[in-house]
Amino acid sequence: MKYEAVIFDFDGVIGRTMEDNYRAWSKAFGQYAVSLDREEYFLLEGMDLRAVAESILTRKGKDSVLAGTIAELKEQYYIEDNSFEFYPGALGLIDVLRERFKLALVSTANSQRLKKTVSKSFLRKFESVVTGDAVNNLKPHPEPYLTASRDLCIPPPQCLAVENAPLGIESAKAAQMDCVAICSTLDRMHLARADFILDHIGLLNELLKT
Repeated sequence: MKYEAVIFDFDGVIGRTMEDNYRAWSKAFGQYAVSLDREEYFLLEGMDLRAVAESILTRKGKDSVLAGTIAELKEQYYIEDNSFEFYPGALGLIDVLRERFKLALVSTANSQRLKKTVSKSFLRKFESVVTGDAVNNLKPHPEPYLTASRDLCIPPPQCLAVENAPLGIESAKAAQMDCVAICSTLDRMHLARADFILDHIGLLNELLKT
């Protein structure tokens, strides 16, 4: 393939974090008697925390003034209760791809939380790490992926984004990148805008060999 770089989303692609995030959101919203459906949240993945809270509150007919408080509670609950692990095969895949491509990591999480979640040695596997607090606009805006492309000195069309959610796919496509979607959290029907759809991340290396 034509790619010189692979840019990974983190939550739901490399890190198996989405269930923990969903549980934290559910607990935070529950403090205000707001129920949250799993898929409803997964479809919003990639947005700013406050924007997620505002979107859910608006849909539920609640006052969005609560958004900031709920977002803070969510982060608190996640830090207090998470069982982080990498998806099977993810670390080995990254090590293999490093031999052929420049790699970057794009995460909506802020740098402090990401550094608490993974080791420095893991982050050093990437030539660029773009966190939510390093950009002005989060997904679905193209800025996160364009920032990674600029850091790598690789034009966007020569970068392949790896995502698991519609807003991330939209961000990558707006940045003029091809996108692989991994069916780790959502069904294929929600990932239709991606250029490629894979059942699990372990299939990515085979795709890149074609």
